[in-house]
Amino acid sequence: MKFLVVGASGQIGRFLMKAVRPPDQVFGTFLSLPADALARGGGTQSGGRGQGLAAPAPENWLRLNIVDAARVRAVFERVRPSHVALCAALTHVDFCQEHPEQAAKVNVEGVRNVLEACAAHASKLAFFSTEYVFDGINGPYEENDAPRPLSVYGQTKLDAERLLLDCALAPLIIRTTVVYSFLPGSKNFIMQLADRLRQGQFMNVANDQYSHPTYAPNLAAVTRSLIGAGKTGIYHVVGPDYMNRYDFALKAAEILGFDKSFIRPISTTELGQKAPRPLRAGLKTDKLARDLGHALTGVEAALREIRPQLSANAA
Repeated sequence: MKFLVVGASGQIGRFLMKAVRPPDQVFGTFLSLPADALARGGGTQSGGRGQGLAAPAPENWLRLNIVDAARVRAVFERVRPSHVALCAALTHVDFCQEHPEQAAKVNVEGVRNVLEACAAHASKLAFFSTEYVFDGINGPYEENDAPRPLSVYGQTKLDAERLLLDCALAPLIIRTTVVYSFLPGSKNFIMQLADRLRQGQFMNVANDQYSHPTYAPNLAAVTRSLIGAGKTGIYHVVGPDYMNRYDFALKAAEILGFDKSFIRPISTTELGQKAPRPLRAGLKTDKLARDLGHALTGVEAALREIRPQLSANAA
């Protein structure tokens, strides 16, 4: 197999690059990071030490903005991938709410560009979506539950899902949520929490937003297994623990060795986020368990794996 990970410099993409092993080949795309830094397994947008993530040579990293259709075609012509994992997206929920045209341009039209290139090269496509396609009233949700997004971000991801499901390529769509890992410079929940608590700063955390935190290395491994098994359609891939963000933060502080008193519970209304959030979201994984038999790592075990990495990085 020859993989092209579109958006490989982000959190999910970085771990997907590690999940692809010889004899399979892997190429990754980035938007602004230097290829040599990515090839060394180095930091993300904000720098920082990497964690030894396996990565291809600099020549296997290609600059790509998915809204540039001509560049998308050129990258596909260069790589000629058998399989494509589309991680690239505009994921800042509040930014999307305030910039709906830009959100649609990246999250829908950008996906269309990649989809057309996949069709031209007969490449199999895996696409990452979100629990934000649901309204969070009756979660957790199954794959065939009716979506009803509350935010611009959720709507753009749903529009992209529909675009893919209407095509003839039979893509794989992976919905996930609250993805976290040890990845310096990343803005995932755990890295933000660690940065704030390490500096003795208070952090307000919503105590009424429920979902399933998902460990990025697990997500990448399961994605690779789904691709290898030739699965298509929608799959929910999330961790086993259903909890609110505040309880997740408390558990992280406890295991990572931070002072929990700096974490303040607050309602979503009080938090004043620009985009509405699904409060009781979450994704059921019965289909994944039935078809693949995978059980993802729970929050406690994942955080215990992260703790020594975080300590070494701070030294």
